[in-house]
Amino acid sequence: MRSRLRKKQPRIGWRIASAVLLLFVLTVSATTGFAFLKFQQTADSFITPLKGAKKLPLEVMQPVNVLLIGVDERKNDPGRADAIMLLSFNPETKQATSLSIPRDMQVTIKNGEKTKINHTYAYGGVEETIETVERTFETKVPYYAKINMDGLIELVDAVGGVTVDNPSAFSWNDRRLQKDYAEGKIKLDGLEASGYARMRKQDPLGDMGRQIRQRQVLEAVGMKLAGPDILTNLEEVSRVLKNNFSTNITFSEAAQLAQENQTGFERLKPLKLDGEGYIASDGVWYFFASDQSMQEAKQAIDKLTKS
Repeated sequence: MRSRLRKKQPRIGWRIASAVLLLFVLTVSATTGFAFLKFQQTADSFITPLKGAKKLPLEVMQPVNVLLIGVDERKNDPGRADAIMLLSFNPETKQATSLSIPRDMQVTIKNGEKTKINHTYAYGGVEETIETVERTFETKVPYYAKINMDGLIELVDAVGGVTVDNPSAFSWNDRRLQKDYAEGKIKLDGLEASGYARMRKQDPLGDMGRQIRQRQVLEAVGMKLAGPDILTNLEEVSRVLKNNFSTNITFSEAAQLAQENQTGFERLKPLKLDGEGYIASDGVWYFFASDQSMQEAKQAIDKLTKS
């Protein structure tokens, strides 16, 4: 049975960036002095180049695409891409877009097989996911940032917890946590922040609402990193990131992205994919983006990333 899934663009003040690159950029932007130098020394451990051609340095004031990947990885499990977002920046025009790609979206991988886009990570890691996004949206993605979403628990605890402003009350219940989240400002530890960032079904905005809450948590972490206790927590923060975060964006490139695209981050325009979800002939439920929606997304990304 087919169910029509049309997502309305919410009228919200928050602009959705990433639960991945945003963290790195916030960390680079927030830390100063001795903390900045210490974090710069640790950042080399995050760098994981893509296989194949050598990555070119980030050119000054040039448009760029960055793929953000939030993964669900466990021991003896190849994992899945729980969240996939394509960020496109143009520092000259001071514009930026974010495209949240539904994890159940049907795509065609390089061997011609059709599958859900979140499965591409299990098939071939970051490289397979990037290649699929490039093929699907007809664009080049030279940069990526990936975080294990369970690492968010350790990260929040490493900075002593966070405070967020919850727009609506809801309950969360899984094998690790049962909690009622009150509306308004609430203090969260790592496990509570993870439940807050992962909830989707009770949110009237669905995945979009979840992305907003993910950003709230990461921005709250960024505020802690900018605070006076950063030197006390830096060693633990660096350890958590080293174990859960990887990117091919160097520390200096992250600083460049933050500086050149500050206005773009503030004005970030979310793109959307309309479509429908249903069980296909192979017995699997997929999200199918409409032809018009795909064309509009491709055109917007192409227009923004042309030099």
